[in-house]
Amino acid sequence: MKTLFVSALFVLASTLSLSAIDLDEIIAKANAARGGEKAIKSINTLVQEGTMSMAQGFELNFTQTTKRPDKVRMDMSFQGSAIVQAFDGTTAWGINPMAGGKPEKAGSDEVKEMADRADIDGELIDWKSKGYALELVGSEDIDGSTAYKIKATKSEESSFIYIDAVTWLLAKIERKMSMMGQEADVEMVFSNYQEVNGVQMPMLVEMRNDGNTMMSMTYSSIKANVDVPDGRFAFPGDDGSKK
Repeated sequence: MKTLFVSALFVLASTLSLSAIDLDEIIAKANAARGGEKAIKSINTLVQEGTMSMAQGFELNFTQTTKRPDKVRMDMSFQGSAIVQAFDGTTAWGINPMAGGKPEKAGSDEVKEMADRADIDGELIDWKSKGYALELVGSEDIDGSTAYKIKATKSEESSFIYIDAVTWLLAKIERKMSMMGQEADVEMVFSNYQEVNGVQMPMLVEMRNDGNTMMSMTYSSIKANVDVPDGRFAFPGDDGSKK
């Protein structure tokens, strides 16, 4: 009986502790833990290199290049073939060797997804001006650690952001994504943080569905403020070049 009473007190104390903090405090602590808004906004370009491991057993080498404002490009190599996904702030396009290997412009769904990927700062920086509505909805356990759960809604679409209650770093994002032509609930779990240009960045990102890891991205190198021309993101021919 005494053990049950002590356990009940512990649960109550934990609940009260979690409820004692509000959304603004969590956002402030999360942004500070990353390195602070000034340091985050001082990064104008990111070049991230690494390996993408698939559940099916194969791997791809990749380089993701991001530049303010709203530009991103992912270059992947698989069995000697080059795969490209890019967004220049307006046009999303790609090169798929399985579909002829020619540059093709993407549709509106891909434009939205690439625009989200091009945001260096993340949802918690300037979230109001970006059109997000944020709501603290509670806390959950993520791989043995407690995290605050924040609902982020924009244009009637919602995702959930989880902030670790100890480190205050981003632990996970849940959102619906298109996979193999079907919509699925996907978890992106972030870990192994390292400092880059004064900002904490995850060196491992796992994508999970129904608790199973479908893909993991392991970063071997992240460089900030590398000189990258705008033409690197443009649809071939739109920038006057043929690359």
